Amino acid sequence: MQDSAKKIKQILDASGLSSTIAKISDEIFNIYSDPQKLILMGMASRGIPLAHALAENLGKLYGTEIPVGELDATFYRDDFHYRKRMPHVEMRITSMPLSIEGCHIILVDDVLYTGRTVRAALDALMDLGRPRTVKLCVMVDRGHRELPIAADFIGVHVPTQSDEEVRVKVKPIDGEDSVWLVNVGDL
Repeated sequence: MQDSAKKIKQILDASGLSSTIAKISDEIFNIYSDPQKLILMGMASRGIPLAHALAENLGKLYGTEIPVGELDATFYRDDFHYRKRMPHVEMRITSMPLSIEGCHIILVDDVLYTGRTVRAALDALMDLGRPRTVKLCVMVDRGHRELPIAADFIGVHVPTQSDEEVRVKVKPIDGEDSVWLVNVGDL
């Protein structure tokens, strides 16, 4: 861990995370028979490598490349001005492989918690165009929703206490693939 959070238990190791991505890929494949208008949209930061991993699996299932976009909804958050001040706020560019007009978008994130990040991502997405449908895919649903948001594709459910968090680690960012339940105490 890069912070002072105390590891409680490992939820998934690299193999388990890979199996979870394969399971979700199968679910998506069974719902969308035609991949022509399907776009995966990874939410910054760990949702991006997870979206690429899903796209790789789906590409094998469909026999064609599945486009992946990258979405940073930081400035769309309703609590942006109340969050910890960042010394140098930098807008990350949203990367789009093509227009989202009329497409089926699957937002991909690592952990679903209050729902505020997803709400912000929906606002950012609508500024890019009008998709036909938007579905949400998360590796971990930890509960504690503050907004009426639910995921359509869920890797695992991990009930948490108020002093706990779920940390999804991905190789491109963290050097390993794993999911941990951690105690954050009064951080």
